[in-house]
Order: sequence, then C-alpha cells, then structure tokens
Amino acid sequence: MDILQSLSNLYPEASKTSLRKMISQGRVRIGHEIIKKNGPLSPKQKLKILPKRRFRQNLTIYYEDEHIVVVDKVEGLLSVATDKKTEPSLHEYLKREFAKVWPVQRLDKATSGVMVFALTHQAKEALKMQFMTHDIYREYFGVVEGELLGSGTWQSKLLDDKNFVVRVHEDGQTAITHYKSLKTTKATTKVKFILETGKKNQIRVQAAEAGHPIVGDKKYGESEFSIGRLALHAHKLGFKHPITQKKLFFISPKPFR
Repeated sequence: MDILQSLSNLYPEASKTSLRKMISQGRVRIGHEIIKKNGPLSPKQKLKILPKRRFRQNLTIYYEDEHIVVVDKVEGLLSVATDKKTEPSLHEYLKREFAKVWPVQRLDKATSGVMVFALTHQAKEALKMQFMTHDIYREYFGVVEGELLGSGTWQSKLLDDKNFVVRVHEDGQTAITHYKSLKTTKATTKVKFILETGKKNQIRVQAAEAGHPIVGDKKYGESEFSIGRLALHAHKLGFKHPITQKKLFFISPKPFR
C-alpha cells in the first residue's frame, strides 16, 4: 500500500486531488518526517495528519473535500460581503483559494465559530435544503446578562426592518431557539443555545427580548459588562455530507469562558 491509498482509506469521501494536495502541502508525517510526495508505506508505518492550513486572519479549515469546506470564522469578519463591499469577508478569502465557493449560511460579523461552505452547485442545493428543513445541528455558546435559570425555548416572530434592525413583530417569520443555563452568577449566565430555525440575529434579539441580552451586544442591549467582543460563538455544527450522506460533526473551541 502507498501513502495515497492509506489516506484514501482514512478519508473515503475525499477526492484523490484533495489527498494529493494534503501531501504536497506537507500535512502528512511518518514518524518525525514530513512527507511531500506519494510513496510506499509499510504495515508498521503510521501516518499522522497535521492540522489543516490557515488562511489570512487566522481562519482555520476543519474539513475539506471536492464538495464542501468547513471553516472557523473569527469575530469581526463578515461571513459574506455586503452590497457596499467596503469590508473583507470570509467568502472573499475562500474564493481566492477555491475555483467556486457558495455560502449556505451566515454568522453575524460579531459572532465567531464554525461554518460550512459549498464548493459545488450540487452540494450547495443539498445543504440549503438541510438548512431549510432544519436538519442541521447548530449549537452556540454565549454569555447573557443576569440570572437565566434552567432551560426552555424562545419562540417569536422576527422582522428585519428598513433600518436593518431585527425586532419582534407579528408580520415576521417564526424563530425558535432552545436554551440551557450552564453556569449562573448574579451578574451573568453562561448558556448553550440550539437553533431550530436560523433567522438573522435570532439569538441576540430573543435573548434581549427575554431580558437577558448577550454580553457585549451594543445593537440589542445596553450592556454594562464587556469582554471586548460579543459573547456569542457558533460552537458545534452537525449535518449530513451533501453527497455521501455521511454524518459530519465539528466543534470550534470556545474563544471565551
């Protein structure tokens, strides 16, 4: 068996092109030796796969094949460029690396965490359908103001007004967020949020409406606390691979505690 075949066994959903790229980028190691080209592999030799390369702004790739790429978005970076196109975006960075790339979800500029992008039209349509039918697992970690006790569900109708501010309104679209308190003090609460729907600013608006705005949220809450950023992070993402239907699950480390 050679190195390429061994990698193919480890990553059956990845194309040979992606695996060769993994080797040429120096991400494959045998013992203490970095391998830069394909070659024979003895049964006693074990491959070690080094972390995926990083883009600008310290953007990390968690997974990549010919159909999708899963990355970590840093706080303060747009997911997708706005009509004004005055700021850089994660989508733009990815377009410099891949021939074609489509966004299928968005995170707020102030929110960090794991995201998936499609690299083929077929993958794009399949992922969009999973988001539409709420078959994608999206878990966020956040810190809210005050004592938010226990667990529960927020359900409301949200409307994006002409000033680009989302608010609760009877003419809006239904938004559902499940929450669970993780650790409470008199001042703040660490919370796990699970999205059933994925509307713009959903967690931020519903948390503020419940009287517990996200710490650092200047748009929807007048917070007296600060950690230097919005205390909201897309922590976990789970979905079926749009082509192979294999279940994939990714975890982005919490950037704050």
